[in-house]
Amino acid sequence: MKKNKTVIIVFSCIAVILCCVLSVRLIFFRDTGAARPKIIKPITKTDSTSEQSDSDSVTENAMQTSFIPLLPTETLMSTLTLDFDGDNLDDQVVAVHKAGSPYLFLIVGLYNSETNSYDRAAEISTEISKGKTFSYNALDVIGDHRTALVYQGMKPDGNSVMRIYLCRRRRDSVELQNIGDFVSDGTIFILQTDRSESYALSQTKGESFSVWVYSSDKTEDPNSKMTGINQLQTEYVWNQEQQKYVQSRQLKVSGSRIAARELARIQNGTVETFAQFLNGLWYKTTNTGTSPRYIYFNYFDKEIIFLSDDTEGVYSWEDSNLRRSGIYLTVINTVISSMKRRFDIILSGVNEVYIHVHDDVGMVIKESNQWDGTYKKMSFQSSFGEVKVPLISDEYKKELLAENSVWQDEDENLWTFRDNVFKMKHSEIEETGIFVIDSVGNYPVIQFRSDLPSSSIKTAYAIKFQTHEETAPPKNRRSKPVVRTVVEKDVVIMTPVKLSPDTCYAAEGRTITLRLVK
Repeated sequence: MKKNKTVIIVFSCIAVILCCVLSVRLIFFRDTGAARPKIIKPITKTDSTSEQSDSDSVTENAMQTSFIPLLPTETLMSTLTLDFDGDNLDDQVVAVHKAGSPYLFLIVGLYNSETNSYDRAAEISTEISKGKTFSYNALDVIGDHRTALVYQGMKPDGNSVMRIYLCRRRRDSVELQNIGDFVSDGTIFILQTDRSESYALSQTKGESFSVWVYSSDKTEDPNSKMTGINQLQTEYVWNQEQQKYVQSRQLKVSGSRIAARELARIQNGTVETFAQFLNGLWYKTTNTGTSPRYIYFNYFDKEIIFLSDDTEGVYSWEDSNLRRSGIYLTVINTVISSMKRRFDIILSGVNEVYIHVHDDVGMVIKESNQWDGTYKKMSFQSSFGEVKVPLISDEYKKELLAENSVWQDEDENLWTFRDNVFKMKHSEIEETGIFVIDSVGNYPVIQFRSDLPSSSIKTAYAIKFQTHEETAPPKNRRSKPVVRTVVEKDVVIMTPVKLSPDTCYAAEGRTITLRLVK
């Protein structure tokens, strides 16, 4: 019996010792690199898209951060990272809007390794007010491994502009050298050519890129049929001695050659190409009566509208068949389904067609002959230029800044706009600040910066005039009443928005309606 107790005690001690050893091993000698069970979740298409969107959002937010100290009157539009001064450190160039100016500005910030910050080194004033047409980039245009800053866009007068800058350090100062300055009523582009592998390895210099400027020929005969179509193509190359781009050669391309290429493009054998060419408003150049006649083609909505005086006829675009020098169209009146029309359209120029209309209603209608004739496109754009249109924000500036004008909102606050200063007054409370009116994409926008640290006024608003519809009585028994949209320029509606370089988005906030009181 005593022997059994001894055995039990011995085994108990051994068990205790083993437990202690195992505990110490688990605590102090566990293998941190051991494989552990993992839960694997399959990524669906939706999850992948969501993750990608989040990643893009983070990247976009990072790109839209200015490391350069901005002034209170400056609004950040976009940023660009580049090594501008050649010290192998990333610098930054930001595009900003300045309060009181409709144009964009570029701020150059050079990285200072001693202070670990970006020094505001230079400022470039552009002549571009529309952010949608503006772009800037970093490019080695000369081929000597120096990064140049290139910006281009469209001026308010419709001309294109491109400027190229290099950064030079002069002891304790920084100098921006304008090596290329181009303005044209047409297209400006940099012709990039392939460079050698040794250039890519920074062993040798590369060939410099040339700049081509397309412009209309100002010396042409104003009475010529090709007025506005004859084109000058000018090449500019880098001149090492003058340290800038100089003219190398100039080619004159006749309007007939451009027209021939354009006509060949239109007549490529597909209905879609020809129909897209027809899209838009055409006016009859051979009008015999007092009222001009118009035909509006809308291939995407399959619709054709006849406009004359105060009447209009709407037809659905049913069928299209190409011919050698034009197209046949079959259309049906949307009100009287039995009234069909057949178009015989002959292409006679890059913005000109001859139209012959056949009515198919089982009777002779002489009125159809009045639609026959030569038509030109009102919204025609040449292959190297754009139609010059006034800024859509100009009309709002004219009304808001009218002399001695005072506006009132729904809360009976009185608003005045003078130069670039606004004032909002209610009883004894008065708020002032600066504002600017500009176009962002297709939207007229007004931006505010109040003098108060906290203001109820949002930073940006999309503005529009209030409108209403009026029905005018018919001029005769046969014509229909005409519904017209009337614009009330004495009522301005301001809707809060968020701005981006080429458009704006609705934002939270109260819509403000201003009414002219005097």
